[in-house]
Amino acid sequence: MLLDTDEGMHELHSRFSAFLASQADEAAFPAETRGNPSPYTEFLGGLRVRKADANLELRLGEDRWLELSGPLEDLRQFAEKILVTEQQGHRHYYSAPVSLILEADNHWPTELSRP
Repeated sequence: MLLDTDEGMHELHSRFSAFLASQADEAAFPAETRGNPSPYTEFLGGLRVRKADANLELRLGEDRWLELSGPLEDLRQFAEKILVTEQQGHRHYYSAPVSLILEADNHWPTELSRP
């Protein structure tokens, strides 16, 4: 799950879009990992993205970061999924070998920091 507040999701979208418009081939977007991940077992380190000619792929790296790679147009479509608001609920991003839920929650990270 990719989770942040409305503001956080819009900021990530802006940073992600800036990367897509840049000449850079790779970018890293670290995640907030403080607090309690419950009901999940852990927070992942963040999202790494790589522009590539190969098919779009989302996977979990050995270092516990999400890794997304693929053609620019597919990465642009992913960027549009990031623009989710709390009012919209959540969105699904279906990929292989990993799929992803994107959600905005304006009570986060307060909820996750509770024991």
